Amino acid sequence: MRYLIPVLCFFIAIYGCKPEEEKFTYDSDAALRFSTDTVFFDTVFTSVGSITQRFKVYNDNKNALNIKDISLSNASSSAYTVYINGRANSQFTDTRLLGEDSLLVLVEVMINPDDQDLPFIVTDELVFNTNDNIQDVKLVSWGQDANFLRDSVLTCDAVWTADRPYVIYNSILVDSLCSLTIEPGTKIYSHNTSYIFVKGSIKAEGEADNRISFTNDRLDYENVPGQWGGIIFLPGSKDNKISYSDIRNAEVGIYLGTPDDDNIADLELDGCTIENIGGVSEIPVSGGLVLPGYGVLAITSDLTMYNTVVNNCAINAVGNYAGGNYIYDHCTFASYSFDFFREDPSVVFSDNLVLGNDQLLVSDLSVDLSNTIIWGNLREEILLSNGGDANFTLAMSHNLIRTSNEDLNANNNIINEDPKFMNPGSNDYHLDTLSVVKDAGVNLGLTTDHDGNTRDNKPDIGAFERIEN
Repeated sequence: MRYLIPVLCFFIAIYGCKPEEEKFTYDSDAALRFSTDTVFFDTVFTSVGSITQRFKVYNDNKNALNIKDISLSNASSSAYTVYINGRANSQFTDTRLLGEDSLLVLVEVMINPDDQDLPFIVTDELVFNTNDNIQDVKLVSWGQDANFLRDSVLTCDAVWTADRPYVIYNSILVDSLCSLTIEPGTKIYSHNTSYIFVKGSIKAEGEADNRISFTNDRLDYENVPGQWGGIIFLPGSKDNKISYSDIRNAEVGIYLGTPDDDNIADLELDGCTIENIGGVSEIPVSGGLVLPGYGVLAITSDLTMYNTVVNNCAINAVGNYAGGNYIYDHCTFASYSFDFFREDPSVVFSDNLVLGNDQLLVSDLSVDLSNTIIWGNLREEILLSNGGDANFTLAMSHNLIRTSNEDLNANNNIINEDPKFMNPGSNDYHLDTLSVVKDAGVNLGLTTDHDGNTRDNKPDIGAFERIEN
């Protein structure tokens, strides 16, 4: 006893000096608090992992809590994986949480195929047992079976339907003399730096109320540029049409490099949206590499575009270089500096292009631009580059243009007057009721607009016809 009493006094003294936040409480009313009651994952493709979602667990009590058990209800068969303190598991025991402290919990999901065309729901719950007080956080995901393509050369005359989405890894090729038909409502998702290369032809003809979508496979990055490669039309490709389709979040929206001896359009775009274009990786094309950031980049090619919106591009919304033949009717080309610092104008029409070896490529250029908006936050949103060694034919009327080039203040063009878009920051380029371009166009015979709405006899300039209620 002579030795025991001092020892007991020592431990009593030590415990008495212990901070309150380190002393455990075993009160069943000492509950946890969570930053959310449900962790949601956007649609996740089967066999493809999700991003990591996070939530916090708070101990609002002055004393520490021992979380006796943290476990997934479906245990090891769960589609979810939980990370706590750097460890991954389906169950954790005796997790200490100091008073007035928090714990970070990470969650991922991997969903197995279920042979369903429609998205299906995958749920579980993460259960916390603290002093016999049972609490939980719900885990909810939507799984989607898909058609997966990896390093694929497509079979000739392939047809893609809207039954299930298509997910592309490491690019695909539509080979010479072959075609790919994409039906209305089809969704195409591409992984980082994956491209759609076309030597043959694509017919992607959506409908105004059933559009085709080309975008990235990380659905949580809904409006982030540079998440996949883009659509690359290679020499020899012709008879391409893309209508009522959306191309988003790519490094380049469309690259058209199809020089030939005629002026027949090798690609027709009608009622399309191309937006959020940029990135850091150079793009492999025939003859070299191209910097990312072009909505539509066409080199010595033939292109026709109607009722199409190209916006939020790091370099050019539309860049036509080294000649070619181009028709733009009722289009809206606009870029601001929402996602990147811009130095280049929205639109460039050039009969020349400096190649990587400092050689100059020059060819005849013909551009017909009518009822089109060219706008952005730069003082100069259009560049005309006439090298003088080729025919440079430019027909422009009834357009709205932001420019310091007074030569363009002719042929019923409107210069430097704000078109009054509804909300460019949200990629909404419909027209406000006070827009100067209302009824300012010329009748070109296009009876509908980007959304499939009917144009009247005094059409508005741009891709959208203002519909008054």
